[in-house]
Amino acid sequence: MNLHPHTIERFCNQHKTLKSYIDDLPPEAIYNRITQDKFSIHETIAYLTRYHHIFLDRLNRIVSEINPHFDIYKPDQDPEFSFTNAKTTGSLMHEMYRLRNELWLKIEQMPSENFARVGTHAVLGRMNVNQWLEFFLLHESSQLFKIFKMAGSFWSMELGKNNNVIYLPRLSEYIDELAV
Repeated sequence: MNLHPHTIERFCNQHKTLKSYIDDLPPEAIYNRITQDKFSIHETIAYLTRYHHIFLDRLNRIVSEINPHFDIYKPDQDPEFSFTNAKTTGSLMHEMYRLRNELWLKIEQMPSENFARVGTHAVLGRMNVNQWLEFFLLHESSQLFKIFKMAGSFWSMELGKNNNVIYLPRLSEYIDELAV
């Protein structure tokens, strides 16, 4: 396998932090949108779960085709996303863990020469399998950060409902350094 040990560690564990972000949240924090035009925590988890399927398909195409081209994944243009989003948050987490194991087995069993194979992303350009894995992890990390911020925003809003607590509005609606 041609992966850096840090990449392996992130791939095997990064997604597991999600549970700690949402463990103490009530259902209204998970299912309600804080901002109407942005996904809720549940919808973001559905997006991450669905993206595991998308990435597995992309990886299969990269190793079986010559330089396949991939458009940006847009959940609103994916008919399967609504089915994924209809599942419970718990079932999505189980599915994500299962898919991550499936992806890891595929990567672990991949012949070393396949790591040099390439696929072209509509925005990021031509990338080999190592670069695709880095993109997957960075993209996932960005979504996890969004969930982390939404969980914090929920508790900040809850504090704002108390008259004896000084409430400072979060800057997330004005500044989002990871916004795409």
